[in-house]
Amino acid sequence: MPLDASAVPAPVTSFLSDPCDRAARLLAAADLILPDLAAGRTLGAAALRAALSSAFGGTDAEGLWTWKDAYEAGESAQVLFLRRFGPAIRAKPPAARLAALAKVAALLPTQTRRSQESQALQQFSTPIGLAFVASLAAAVTPDDVVLEPSAGTGLLAAFAQMAGGALILNELADTRAGLLAGLFPGAPPTRHDAAFIHDLFAPDVRPSVVLMNPPFSVGAHVDGRVADAALRHVSSALARLAPGGRLVAITGAALSPDNPAWRSAFARLQERGKVVFTAAVDGRVYARHGTTVETRLTVIDRVAAGGGDVFPASSGLAPDLPTLLDWVTRLVPPRGLISGPVSCGGAAAETSRSGPALRAKAAGRGLEPVAADAVELAYDLVPAQPAQTARLTEALYEPYRMQTIRIPGAHVHPTPLVQSAAMAGVAPPS
Repeated sequence: MPLDASAVPAPVTSFLSDPCDRAARLLAAADLILPDLAAGRTLGAAALRAALSSAFGGTDAEGLWTWKDAYEAGESAQVLFLRRFGPAIRAKPPAARLAALAKVAALLPTQTRRSQESQALQQFSTPIGLAFVASLAAAVTPDDVVLEPSAGTGLLAAFAQMAGGALILNELADTRAGLLAGLFPGAPPTRHDAAFIHDLFAPDVRPSVVLMNPPFSVGAHVDGRVADAALRHVSSALARLAPGGRLVAITGAALSPDNPAWRSAFARLQERGKVVFTAAVDGRVYARHGTTVETRLTVIDRVAAGGGDVFPASSGLAPDLPTLLDWVTRLVPPRGLISGPVSCGGAAAETSRSGPALRAKAAGRGLEPVAADAVELAYDLVPAQPAQTARLTEALYEPYRMQTIRIPGAHVHPTPLVQSAAMAGVAPPS
């Protein structure tokens, strides 16, 4: 494979290098892989190893990169391929587009190795063909603002961008966020736990489309299995979606309104929207990405459901992507009209949960207007009782009381309030 030495950064000293530097090297490797994808040449393990070794200035045996890095460089190269050949691909009928994308996917080796991070965060990127079908179900237009809450390496976002939509990207993992920043410089990603995306975004961020492939059964910073992880992600994203918008989610096959274990949860979801399509997908669709777990494509419109426990019949199990494409084309209804404001807002400025940029934004946001019937609360300041004079017992918990203020006329709380003995033994700061 021809390599351009000018595109390769200087060597690194460890595969635990800075995530931003690591992302830059993966993008350099993607640039080296792209000519082979464009020419239709198959990249075996040796060619992929050559690209990564050139970008990192050394081999995986030296600990400079892992095979997860190689796979993510390959996925990034697919995003670059879509950007270069998007207009030509979009000119084809849907079935021909899917066939062309299947050929591109077949040029890269099967992902057979996993990392601790990919296992812990369930980082199974959306196969390029499935991403296309999901984007077709979303029916993205140039008037849309598209949110991808767990954007990964950007394969779903690439199709939204090809359709002309403005992007709001979010990704928790450090290196993947760096990849997204390089692949989509006009939409720098936020770094939130997407299970709480609605709570963490600024009020003015309002997408008209959500394309998502959330973790199926893990939570950020949570050990062990989280059974409702995907549902939390979907529920939070749906809450953020503009009225009239559309959410398209790829989840585990079991997360279905037909499943008695999840039916009541979907009924609660339909307090905000309406499930308009659902179909399971055979696990072979994900085989090249290192798993054969069955998945599900679900489409939810942010419109009145007309009955919380009334759902469309599942289309069954699609044995392959052409079948799923046919179902989506025939059975997913047209989108309705957006009935509320749509905006990228300040999402791009929220590059982390803390730090000077976010603190400055919070400081400049201003206070909410005071309600006309608001009453100022009167209270008296009192000296805090020193910890050493507190009358503590040997119990684990002590009665709670406010130590530094008194509110005249305040009623006693109807139930007993307690605090830990350790908290009770420390006076609050004055």
